[in-house]
Amino acid sequence: MSSMDSETRKTALRMFTYGVYILTSKMGSEISASTVTWVSQASFDPPMLSVCIKRDSGSYKLVKERGEFLLHILGKNQKDLAATFFKRTEVEINLINGVQYELLNDLPCIPSTPAHLHCYVQKIIEEGDHPLFLSTVNDVAVREKNTPLELRKTGWSYGG
Repeated sequence: MSSMDSETRKTALRMFTYGVYILTSKMGSEISASTVTWVSQASFDPPMLSVCIKRDSGSYKLVKERGEFLLHILGKNQKDLAATFFKRTEVEINLINGVQYELLNDLPCIPSTPAHLHCYVQKIIEEGDHPLFLSTVNDVAVREKNTPLELRKTGWSYGG
């Protein structure tokens, strides 16, 4: 067993670079939307992503049930939008946490984001508190070319 110091470990792990994204899914009438940061491209052919989702979240439950989600890429000036999805999902007519959405292939799409990817889950690695969803990218939409929001530039940290 390692005797690594927990503060040293946290410092090192917080040096990783991450983007900030909003992940949405839907199962029946239940909708989830969460801000996620542990995302990476995993393959060119087929195009795949790995996305880690907090186990005790509504998004984990719905994405696992449905096996499908939209991953929204945020622009560098959308920190406030990202913060909107740190809390529990509240849905009103055409609004998730007060943000306008529309259904696209029966999945909640947030059109104010520069781009989104439609993904199908291929495999879930259940270890840890943020299981990894290895997913195939089925479709993409780019509404605006924009510099993506980076976690380190928000002043927030998630990791360690």
